[in-house]
Amino acid sequence: MYCPKCGKKNDDNAYKCTKCGTIIQQVPTEKKSNTAVIILVIAGIVVGLFLLIAILAAIAIPSFVNYQTKARDALAQAEIKNACTAAAAFFIDHPDKTITLDDLKEKGIAAHPDVELAIEDGTMEALSMRAKHIKGNKIYVADRNCAIKEIQP
Repeated sequence: MYCPKCGKKNDDNAYKCTKCGTIIQQVPTEKKSNTAVIILVIAGIVVGLFLLIAILAAIAIPSFVNYQTKARDALAQAEIKNACTAAAAFFIDHPDKTITLDDLKEKGIAAHPDVELAIEDGTMEALSMRAKHIKGNKIYVADRNCAIKEIQP
């Protein structure tokens, strides 16, 4: 390698010119790698996000299940209210008959497939109906005045 200042031929690995002392080539400075730090930061962020999602799931899932149960119970309550109203209309036309689930279907009341609707006493004087959603927690009972009572099983 030749010196750019004086033109003297030097060894290819020489750092300085042997004649004038001019620096011929820079010694490459080694950069420190930050790869390990970057990987640790990314791993920390991933773990933090995982923990955040786990905490939110631990809060949200039980609430969601509770709201589903409340909705199912409300569906059973609505079904028995509709059935009782239809039974009252049935007894206006047929006061001496006993009402059945088929009579309710003729009146347009078809219970939801997941709601168990039963007529315990189908007479006008002692009408008693019961409804429960198959995945619900509460049983609803209606009397001849369509007063609905909630029973915990």
